[in-house]
Amino acid sequence: MRKYHRMDRRLFTKLLGTAAIAYNSGLKALVRGDRVVVVGAGIIGTTIAYELSKMGAEVTLIDKESPASGASGSSFSWINATYPKKPYSYNLLSQLGIDAYKNLEKEINLNISWSGSLEWFDSTDAQKKLLNEVAVLKKYPKFSPFRVITDKKAKFLEPNVNFTSNQNIVLSEADGAIDTINAISLMIEKIKQFGGLVLHPCRFQGLNYRKGKLSSVQTSLGELEADQAVFACGIDTDSLLSINSITTPKPGVIVRTTPSEKRLNKIVVGPGVHVHQQLDGRVIFGEQAGAPSSHLERLKDRPKDFPSELFTKQHVDRMLKIATTFINNLDNLEVEKASIGWRPLPRDGKPVIGRLNKLPGVYVAVMHSGVTLAAIVGKLATQEILDGSTNIILQDFRPSRFN
Repeated sequence: MRKYHRMDRRLFTKLLGTAAIAYNSGLKALVRGDRVVVVGAGIIGTTIAYELSKMGAEVTLIDKESPASGASGSSFSWINATYPKKPYSYNLLSQLGIDAYKNLEKEINLNISWSGSLEWFDSTDAQKKLLNEVAVLKKYPKFSPFRVITDKKAKFLEPNVNFTSNQNIVLSEADGAIDTINAISLMIEKIKQFGGLVLHPCRFQGLNYRKGKLSSVQTSLGELEADQAVFACGIDTDSLLSINSITTPKPGVIVRTTPSEKRLNKIVVGPGVHVHQQLDGRVIFGEQAGAPSSHLERLKDRPKDFPSELFTKQHVDRMLKIATTFINNLDNLEVEKASIGWRPLPRDGKPVIGRLNKLPGVYVAVMHSGVTLAAIVGKLATQEILDGSTNIILQDFRPSRFN
């Protein structure tokens, strides 16, 4: 058993080493003048565009509406690696994502609160499942730090939360919460400083090839010369590329308040809703359950806003009511925005990252843990795009598995 763990630590160290961008990628990009169009200015597309720009590529980032107008702008913005995502390589990628964000913070002030999270469920079955998942996590060769603590200890850490009596609470110490909209804005500023273009509203319309190689990307604003194209466009990925990588997207309601005094210390993942407070004082609420079946007809066109102020108020009141059942001191909050985020869900639950065999010069990056994975995917995708290499860390996530 000891030998097994020594081998895994060596393997983990090796994988960590491959996660660093080789700076000769940037030299190659400068010499060749790599032209890359990135489709989708959410957290994944913007981070990839930022990393490519930093390494010297000639980047154009486009979005059919505006940056952060999709799922990233209506996200709970939780960076985590707690759950035993399967296979282990998926969990490892999330762990590397936390490390990558901490490195990215040294370059850009991303307003991340590394406060950790507290999670529990009311129902016996759900709580049992949570603790069983924790047991699986402990079997991984390397896992993000967490502890199972008592409700009394949790109350000490988070005085405004009323935890279920005699309940075990999972404390995930490495988790963080980011202001996703602000992060996208800051990276776009950097992309422009590096000489990149950011175009919106700008719709992708097609790919043009010359002698079997990608030559340009056709858009609603005209033709953009390109050697490579990156598609990080969430729920639009399959329709734009005629592939079958994601299942029916699911909506999630996010409520964002105006800044207020300090109310919460950590990310609180309680029964029914998630809640955390950003560094600027805004409180973010995210629902756990999806929309009831009675709403499916209304949601078939995937709206991002509610059809009326009445509907908005009903959803906001419902979520705040749930939150007040276990969080004190939520009075006098002023709601800034309530929105619907449509989350891209890969068919097998794992990220889809890599080149498309049927379309030369096309690279895809779509996943439902986009906020958690953006920093590491940005680095690894950039390495593969500029070097033409393949990284072992991404081997389980290739689009080719759906061929």
